[in-house]
Amino acid sequence: MQIRKLERPDLAKVRPLLDLAIKEQDQASYPKFSSISDLYRELEYSIEFMATSTLLAIEDDEIKGLVTYFWDEDEKYIQTTLLIIKNKDPEVLEGLLEKIKKDHKAYPINIGLGEASWINKEKSFVEKAKIVEHSHVLEAKNLEKSSAITENIELLAKEDFAVYKDFHDSFAKGMYYSSPNLYRDFDRFRVFVKKDKGEITASLLVKIYGKNPCKGEIFGIFMKDPNKDICENLIKAMENFLIEEFGKIGEIKYFIEVEKELELEVAQANGFEKLDTYILYRA
Repeated sequence: MQIRKLERPDLAKVRPLLDLAIKEQDQASYPKFSSISDLYRELEYSIEFMATSTLLAIEDDEIKGLVTYFWDEDEKYIQTTLLIIKNKDPEVLEGLLEKIKKDHKAYPINIGLGEASWINKEKSFVEKAKIVEHSHVLEAKNLEKSSAITENIELLAKEDFAVYKDFHDSFAKGMYYSSPNLYRDFDRFRVFVKKDKGEITASLLVKIYGKNPCKGEIFGIFMKDPNKDICENLIKAMENFLIEEFGKIGEIKYFIEVEKELELEVAQANGFEKLDTYILYRA
């Protein structure tokens, strides 16, 4: 089996694999793509730009699998963005992952999969990989402004970050967006905090993508004392503020850890639809 980088002439040859990624649920990796054109855009990006690449596994002149990934040299990790294996062949999967490890020594590989993926049942993979996240994937679209009472919830200003930092890290120390990285990318986030007698007792952070319309992803709801009303008020305050700022919300994604049943219940009661359950492995 030959494993090499994708080249532009290969783009026409990978179409059967891309069809699998769209049509077969058990081939889905994360992030999910809804159209062939989006998949081709991802592959073309991996050809054109640094710090991202696509590998092909080829046997008897047939493409048996591909993986697209990027790497972060500051944080020293690799993240796959597309993983498709024809005939669910574990040897092809192993070959692609081993090639990445050889090319990027000492970098762990993060692999996101849907719960229905065949790879979750592949013993040779799951015995070596570590689950670092197991979350429900939810989405809300075309949200409207709410008249819900959102008292004592305010938008955090960057100059006030020092006041928030310790509360945030008490929940998010193991996350990529612990306080140093959140502060670095603060302009791409909106952070909402709830206070009780001047003390921060809960927060919600949402990352913003684009403006016309606004798209977002909730990266966390943190509550000192988990409570349905507080959770709901944070979500409503966020929606109202984003509508005021951007005029319209196209969609908001929300990944909720499977053990956080209260958050799941509140989200579904407030317009978020569960799409899937996501597992992030580190190999």
